[in-house]
Amino acid sequence: MRIAPVTERWNEGERDWSFVRDPRAAIEVWEGLESVSLPADYRAFMLRYNGGRIYPRMFRTPAAMQVLLGPYVATSDVTYVDPIHDWATVEAHWRGQVYGQGVPPAHLLIASTPGAIQLLMALAPTNRGEICAWIHSTDAWGTDRNQQIWPLAMGFGEFLDELFDDEQRSDYLDWRRPIYDTLAKVLQR
Repeated sequence: MRIAPVTERWNEGERDWSFVRDPRAAIEVWEGLESVSLPADYRAFMLRYNGGRIYPRMFRTPAAMQVLLGPYVATSDVTYVDPIHDWATVEAHWRGQVYGQGVPPAHLLIASTPGAIQLLMALAPTNRGEICAWIHSTDAWGTDRNQQIWPLAMGFGEFLDELFDDEQRSDYLDWRRPIYDTLAKVLQR
């Protein structure tokens, strides 16, 4: 598995890992304010990489979710993670700055896909760390058009372990940029 950094201004010269902000202090403040600690595998990933563009990144979407996506779904049940958000973005979602009251309570929005699916991490004691898929919405959570999430994996590490590429390596060809030849790292966990 490989990872490249998520930086803000690629076109302005951000071309290496030194531009990735250290999220440690912000995560510690958030954990203190919210009286919750991040699951260990996700916390370690964020402290090491602060999000990123991973490879491989393909995963299968649940069949029930595909029905709800309707015209937004591709002809395949496969989509991909892009990117795993940096902590500032995760925290902005937590504060409702993007989807307002749409994000299910007690869930962090940790990653996006190129379509309508967002990836959540559960924080409630009953399913802490579980990775779920959610069709993003600005409708308040619990209303008719925003009341479902779909479990994908029991934890962040398990979710990463289940990511794949196809036999043609189409995901690699889509993920790779020439700069990744020197920039991307082997993902350590």
